[in-house]
Amino acid sequence: MLRQVYILYGENILYNKNFGKSLSVEDFQKVITEIVEEVKKGTNLDSYDFFKYKIVYSRLEEERLMFIFITDVNDEVERTKNELEKLKKEFLDTFGDSLESLDPILMEILNPIIATIHRNLKTKISLVGFSGVGKTTTTNLICADEIPSVHIPTITGKISTVKIGKLYFHLWDFAGQEQFSYLWNDFILGSDAVLIITNSSLENVEKSKFFIELIKEHAPYAHIAVIGNKQDLPEALNIDKIQEILGVKTYSMVAIDPVNRERMIQIIADILEINTNVSPLLKPLFERDQLINKARDCLENGDIAQTAEYFEKISDICLELGDDALYKEFYEKASKLKSYLTDN
Repeated sequence: MLRQVYILYGENILYNKNFGKSLSVEDFQKVITEIVEEVKKGTNLDSYDFFKYKIVYSRLEEERLMFIFITDVNDEVERTKNELEKLKKEFLDTFGDSLESLDPILMEILNPIIATIHRNLKTKISLVGFSGVGKTTTTNLICADEIPSVHIPTITGKISTVKIGKLYFHLWDFAGQEQFSYLWNDFILGSDAVLIITNSSLENVEKSKFFIELIKEHAPYAHIAVIGNKQDLPEALNIDKIQEILGVKTYSMVAIDPVNRERMIQIIADILEINTNVSPLLKPLFERDQLINKARDCLENGDIAQTAEYFEKISDICLELGDDALYKEFYEKASKLKSYLTDN
């Protein structure tokens, strides 16, 4: 996934666009310093791995320009380079004769081009799981298609497009029947995120360990989460138990209920760490992250009562998002702090 775009002119940032969580300001400065040092040594590089991110760049030394894309480390470098060249050409065609007097406000002209580039880079979200767990129903829920009331097995697979704000993502729904298992390795390659769908039964959750191993082997850098579907059924395991068995972040879901579409979009955004400014739908994620930061500051300042209040608000938001594990964590933290205040 394309996470950040930078255009630098000397030491100044002419343009910056954020699509998701990425490098901090300090890490970005460190990366730029290291790139410049490598260039001075005569190293002929145009991409750079930094932990879970890949930095693809193009320098025009005479013009003191640098164009930078920051993507996930598993993204295809050649495709990213091609899109970076498109941005560089568009920029030079538009602004190449006026670099010395360029007003950064004019850079907004590039926003539609960057949006197209993000779409061209095709962020891939894969839904995997065995037959009958609700993958197609979940796909239809995300894409706002009619939700089927009768299970119709998906043959080989289906690719859909989901839009979050102005961003487009490609959603891959794979056939869950075991006779198609020979295709799963190829389908999962290049995934930015993989959602393992279970029907929340003990048998199916145990079987789903297979997909975790598959992801580790064929998409090791993908963001991964489990969707505990069919939580409305009486025999469904609770989310804590599913997360304990699989060892992967797990969200609760009832995919046949259209009301849960916003929650499902928010889950995808949370997993991919999408910038919360992308869509009003992501406001709860923004509020959660803001409250976590506020709670951290209050705790450091010794304001236990305010911290407990923030923890309680965070737990409520997490419950709405279907993040039961995080809900439980912050609910318990709030309860412990309140008990401490009562005892003292």
